[in-house]
Amino acid sequence: MEINDIPQDNSKTYHGHQKVIYATQNGQYQTATSSGWQDEAFATEQAVAELDAQTENALQAVKNGEKSVIYYLMYKYRYDETSLAQTTGLWKWQIRRHFRPEIFAKLSEKTLAKYREAFGCKLEINDE
Repeated sequence: MEINDIPQDNSKTYHGHQKVIYATQNGQYQTATSSGWQDEAFATEQAVAELDAQTENALQAVKNGEKSVIYYLMYKYRYDETSLAQTTGLWKWQIRRHFRPEIFAKLSEKTLAKYREAFGCKLEINDE
C-alpha cells in the first residue's frame, strides 16, 4: 500500500491513538501512521463481541455449578488453555481438570497461588 493510500478513518477502536504500519513510498518500505479504517474497526468490534459472549457463557456455567471460577477468569482475562498453562506452569490437561468444581475445591494453596498470580486477583467472581 502506498503511504498516501493509508486510510485515516479515525477508528473508535484506537481511542484517539494512531497505529504504525508499513507502506511504500517510491518503491521503498517506510513506517507511517493510521488513525484506523472502517473494515479493521468492524472486525475488531466483532472479535470483542465474541469474546464478551464467551465470557458471559463461562460466567453462566460457573453460576450453574458446571465449571469452576478458573474457567470464567480464563475468559475474563483473555487467556486460552495454552496461554494459561504457559503462565501458570501447569499442563493444559491439569487446567481442564481444574475447571471441574469438585476438583477445584480440592486444589492446594500452591496451585491456587499460581492462578491468583496469573489472574492478578482473588479466585472469585465478584472480585472487581
